[in-house]
Amino acid sequence: MQALVALANEKKASLVGAFFLVCSLLASCVQAEPPAASCAVPAGGETVYSRSVTDGDTLRLADGRRLRLAGINTPEIGRDGKASEPWAQAARRELLALVDDEPLQLKVGAGPRDHYGRTLGYLFDSHGRSVEAQLLQAGLGYAIVIPPNDALAECYLAAEADARQSRRGLWQSDPVQSVGRLENGGFQLLRGRVVAVTQTRPALWIDLDGPLTLRLERRDQAHFTALPDSSWAGRELEVRGWVVDRGEQQNGFRRFMINLRHPAQIHPVSTH
Repeated sequence: MQALVALANEKKASLVGAFFLVCSLLASCVQAEPPAASCAVPAGGETVYSRSVTDGDTLRLADGRRLRLAGINTPEIGRDGKASEPWAQAARRELLALVDDEPLQLKVGAGPRDHYGRTLGYLFDSHGRSVEAQLLQAGLGYAIVIPPNDALAECYLAAEADARQSRRGLWQSDPVQSVGRLENGGFQLLRGRVVAVTQTRPALWIDLDGPLTLRLERRDQAHFTALPDSSWAGRELEVRGWVVDRGEQQNGFRRFMINLRHPAQIHPVSTH
């Protein structure tokens, strides 16, 4: 179990401990302060204003840039006849209230843009409080760590853990879905049991007991001090990330896949 959640250094250990509230399982754990006010404003920020809010994690700045908040994913607002996910409209309203008619501080992330061309960054209100952490602490989104934009991961994970423990927002009901019931792509919070771990030249693959496999590419394996191996078989995991629907696969390959970028995406539920 210790190998499952071991991280590269003491900071990473505290990050996962705040997220999963399982500090007793970690070799080293420093309890993170849950309030959103604990997120320090990074140096080198700029003053910006909001023009409009698209959804709970995306807004248009007054200078024309589209900003995607780093380190958080909120429920999707329905489009093209598709219904909104639960708490999507609440997340949008909360973001609008946090950024409307006031100067904001923006720190662009180390990875400055996503594949849609949106600016990725950390946003703070006029009082210096993290906008992302306030959304997470209200239970209106999920913390997600995607290197290299992990500067405030510890704070975000602690804010989410506080909401989860207090059953705020989307945590009022259990949003975790069984891997066996997986039918669609998109961001998911899932639970399943490991059935196989396979190392190939480009990546390490973790197959779960359902139509899902987890891919850990070599570029991201450095974030893990203890890589998955055959001893993981039988362990139950909670995993989060964007599910890729690869369509009907042949030769026993699983239809759905999540790319693992960081240890905070997985949480051990049981050893066997």
